[in-house]
Amino acid sequence: MKSVGVVDIAREAGVSTATVSRVLNGSAKVSERTRDHVMAVIDRHDFRLNVSASTLRRGRSKTVGLAVASISQPWYVKLIRELRNAITEHGYTTVVYDLEHNSRVLIEHTESARTLKLAGMIIATGDRLDGVDVRDSLERLAATVPLVVIGQKLPEAQWSTVQFDDARASEDAARELLRARHRPLLFIGRSERSYLAEERSIGVRRALLEFPTLRDDSRFYELGQSMDFEAGYAAASGIGEGLRAYGSVFCVNDELALGVCRFASELGIRVPDDLMVLGYGDIDVLPYVTPSLSSVSGDAHLVAADALQALLARIDGSGDAVERIHTRQIVHRESTSTAD
Repeated sequence: MKSVGVVDIAREAGVSTATVSRVLNGSAKVSERTRDHVMAVIDRHDFRLNVSASTLRRGRSKTVGLAVASISQPWYVKLIRELRNAITEHGYTTVVYDLEHNSRVLIEHTESARTLKLAGMIIATGDRLDGVDVRDSLERLAATVPLVVIGQKLPEAQWSTVQFDDARASEDAARELLRARHRPLLFIGRSERSYLAEERSIGVRRALLEFPTLRDDSRFYELGQSMDFEAGYAAASGIGEGLRAYGSVFCVNDELALGVCRFASELGIRVPDDLMVLGYGDIDVLPYVTPSLSSVSGDAHLVAADALQALLARIDGSGDAVERIHTRQIVHRESTSTAD
């Protein structure tokens, strides 16, 4: 028999999942009438005995879970480092989960976090979280363990969110590239399975609306599962001599951009003289490659600080779910130099 979750309780009670969470957490923002109604549904399913937030809080550990899309990606390594440093300063230990860009793995780890009665959980991923199974798992987790998600906000989410305004940042970056070269743009990294890739693609499309003579000849290259160095190299090699038709390549992350640069050099295409290349994320190695790679940057330190502040407020019960939005900007290096 399928176990009853927060989503089921909310559906039967005719309220939002956020309201169910507030009832479970004893929030004063719920009317007595609504609380009594929701509790009646909870009692009917014996749900309170399994997921009562107050009971779990008394038995909760001093460990915070950190779940990231992939521990092989440099951006997430940087974020883990910032988060662990901040968490340790507040007297907590950490356990790191690798989501492997796999929704089933994410669900397994969220269920594990509930079983271990973690003090809190921070999930950082650009992969889509709006699938029914994933959303249900996050709802169950947030009902028992304080949760913060870095990267995206779901409608009516009952947890705190820290994210970048990626659509706006990508629009600004693409506009700058198009103005600098006045030639078609190649965007590598569109992927329907990635929320962040879609947001960045939306931003680039907005920028192209301002350049109608370049829009039709610009291209959005869609990737499959992988978005690493090898995928960037493979994408560029698949386009081959066609790369020469573009004035700039905008990649959805830095690993892809580095792969593109490698293939371009083998083909004799000079970066940036023949082709500008821009990455996303500003990983630590970029100033030390040749040519040094420009990137759309975000401050991992500030993101980690905001995420931990939101999590601690949820752990001690002093704050409701919040949303923090950070901005990004281009860090220009040799790969987008406009010097003649």
